[in-house]
Amino acid sequence: MTQPTDSVPALLTLLKIEREQLLAQFAAIPVENRALPNGAGGWSAAQIVEHVARVEGNVARMIAKGATLPHTATSDEQQAGLLTATRIRWVRDRTNKVEAPERVRPAEGLSPDEALAQLHASRAAVLEAFTAADPAVLDGILFPHPFIGPLTLRAWVELVAHHDARHAEQMSELRRA
Repeated sequence: MTQPTDSVPALLTLLKIEREQLLAQFAAIPVENRALPNGAGGWSAAQIVEHVARVEGNVARMIAKGATLPHTATSDEQQAGLLTATRIRWVRDRTNKVEAPERVRPAEGLSPDEALAQLHASRAAVLEAFTAADPAVLDGILFPHPFIGPLTLRAWVELVAHHDARHAEQMSELRRA
């Protein structure tokens, strides 16, 4: 899916589908290999899951913070903060190599089960924040993404799904390696 969603039900479905794919890729990695980094110095499956959970947790916190901020974005800024097909392709394309900011990098020593627990908790937090948020907050508050620029909070929630897809592919690569 490389087109932005156009409704809340479509967005919730996208979040569900992409998370299921991420979890399926994780489950396809043998239990004894889930904490092993790839041979090229990359992250293990558990570290990938922890990273995804950290990003998603940050999005839940942004939504909560957004509810306390004044709505100062202009309509042009709001329009520029939408998740476009180009931005979606960029996020999902694993040939676009990026280094995660320190705040969302995985920690050392987290077990696969602990990483999964964080992932489930972060999804619950983002869904709770998203469904409780005022649409004016979701569409009127922008936060910067370190690589693709300012995004509305609604765009950030959709980005979570595409981020899942990116890292499901990374786990598929890890499994094949």
